[in-house]
Amino acid sequence: MRLSDRLESIIEMVPRGEICADIGCDHGFISIELVERGISPKVVASDLREGPLASARENIKNAGLEDKIKLMISDGFDAYEPGEVTTAVIAGMGGVLIKDMLTKGKECVSKMGAFIVQPQSNIPEFRNFLRLNGYEIERNEIVLDAGKYYFPMRIRYTGKDAAGEDTSITAEDRYGADLIEEDRGLSEYLKFQMASYEKIYEKLSSENGMHDDRTIEIKSLMELNRSISKQIFKD
Repeated sequence: MRLSDRLESIIEMVPRGEICADIGCDHGFISIELVERGISPKVVASDLREGPLASARENIKNAGLEDKIKLMISDGFDAYEPGEVTTAVIAGMGGVLIKDMLTKGKECVSKMGAFIVQPQSNIPEFRNFLRLNGYEIERNEIVLDAGKYYFPMRIRYTGKDAAGEDTSITAEDRYGADLIEEDRGLSEYLKFQMASYEKIYEKLSSENGMHDDRTIEIKSLMELNRSISKQIFKD
């Protein structure tokens, strides 16, 4: 099966040999590929509605994997038993929703090893939540697929005390500490982001003036972008 670069990036990050939850499984493509490629011996796939599950059920049947992939309706981790899965994929939804799923499903999450998330929005705020709530980001990636950037992450709940941590959104929250250190596509994303910021800044400063709060915010983000770009290209 030919998958999009976005989905391929998720599959590539899943730890091998683990029983995987595919939360928000949609058509079941990730579940099928994880089993067919020998990455996961078993997958427990779930969605909030019967519609997507019906589509996934048909695809799983056609692949002959009904004994390897279990399907169920679940709101996040609600229908999962703690310890039932040892890793997970949570993708195709906003950062706020994934944050809520992790918070509600903490009993399950705390019993898993590393797992994969790919928030579609609020990326800096999501990384900030992870940092302040006992999660380690083991790996960040940037993927350009059909003209849009995606940010898959492999994370792990450690329960680390966040006392003394900077609660504001840091440069690492915005861009990923390992990506700043190693680039891996960040430099191209920074150029894309700067072009967007420049258009917004020109429009805001023209309409609202240089001292408007939003104009000042965009100018600050542009300065951070330039700072990170210089750090990447320091050598």
